[in-house]
This record gives sequence, structure tokens and C-alpha cells, in this order.
Amino acid sequence: MEISRRTDYAIRLIAALLQNEGMPLSVREAASTQGVPYAFARSIQYDLMRSGIVSSVRGARGGMLLAVDPTELTLYRLVEVVQGPVSVSICVSDKEWCDRHETCRFHKVWEGANSILKDYLSSVTIQELLEGKSAHLAAGVPGCMAG
Repeated sequence: MEISRRTDYAIRLIAALLQNEGMPLSVREAASTQGVPYAFARSIQYDLMRSGIVSSVRGARGGMLLAVDPTELTLYRLVEVVQGPVSVSICVSDKEWCDRHETCRFHKVWEGANSILKDYLSSVTIQELLEGKSAHLAAGVPGCMAG
């Protein structure tokens, strides 16, 4: 699994919303301050609104607002909203994709890796990530070293 540019941009847009301290922020301004192409930002805004992560305020002083508590919004949820199911292999997320998953020697490894990835991304909140407090979490993950 690879974290997409779209996910990186979504995190940046949410960072702009948090920095704006509960005041509506236009998509254009958020995109500009975070170095996100405007067209990408509009598309991401739509996904974030559809999922309930952000809300929209109309009018001259309108814009986006964070609609969830950043201490409860996990990186896992954000990644799924923006780029789809989190999976290290399609055979784990779609049992119909491969008819060998029952007998495949590798399937259990991919399932285990998927479980570790999901657990780790679910343990990191957007608040921790944006405050730089999530580095300590990597120490508890086998194979990860804290930064």
C-alpha cells in the first residue's frame, strides 16, 4: 500500500482547518497556504464533506469547517475516505479477486501485514500527527523505529 498524494493533500487541508481555529476557511485559501493544487483541493473537499469530516458554510465569509474532533479522527479513517480501502494486497481486501486465497501460502502473511497496518494507522489521530506527537507510536510497532 502506498499513501497517495491525494491523502497527503487531505492532511494538509485538515491542518489548515485546525490552524484556522474553528473559523470557516475557503478551499482556495486552504489550498494556497498548504501548497495544494486548487482542483485537487476541491475534489478532496467533496470527499471530506461526503464522509462528514468537514462541513461547509455558505456566504461571503463561508468555507470549510472541521466537523469532527481531531483527537478522534484517525489516520486510518482519513486514508480510507480519500483513497479507498487500506490493504497491502488486493487478495486480503477482496476475497473474490483470487480463487487461491484458501490454499495460498502467502495469504496469511498479507493478512497479518494488513492487520498491523490497520491497527497502526487506527492508533494515530490527526491531532497527534499534526502536533508531531505520533512518533512515539512507531516504537511499539515491530520493524518501525521512532523518528
